[in-house]
Formats: sequence, structure tokens, C-alpha cells
Amino acid sequence: MRALRANTCQNCGKYMPDGVGLQIDHIIPISKGGKTVASNLQVLCSKCNGRKGNKRTT
Repeated sequence: MRALRANTCQNCGKYMPDGVGLQIDHIIPISKGGKTVASNLQVLCSKCNGRKGNKRTT
């Protein structure tokens, strides 16, 4: 995942030089039929991921 290597949240753009605080998130949640495949994953900071919850992002 390119964004993980760049240590950047794909939602807010926050740069985290050590990568601590970044999480891999499902764009379409597993509970809503999403799969664990690269095209359905994004890197978010813990704050953005907590806000997203179980919602689908575009």
C-alpha cells in the first residue's frame, strides 16, 4: 500500500513520520459485504478511522 509507505492518512493527509497511529481500514466494511483485497483497503490515521466507524467511504 503506497500510502502506508508514505506514512500518510488517505483521508486527512496527516503525515506520521514513524507510521505509528496509522491503521488499515476497509473502504466497504466486512459487515456490509466488503472483502479484504487491496482495492478495498485504505490507510487512515486512528482519528479518521474512529470517525468513519462502520460507514462506507468513497
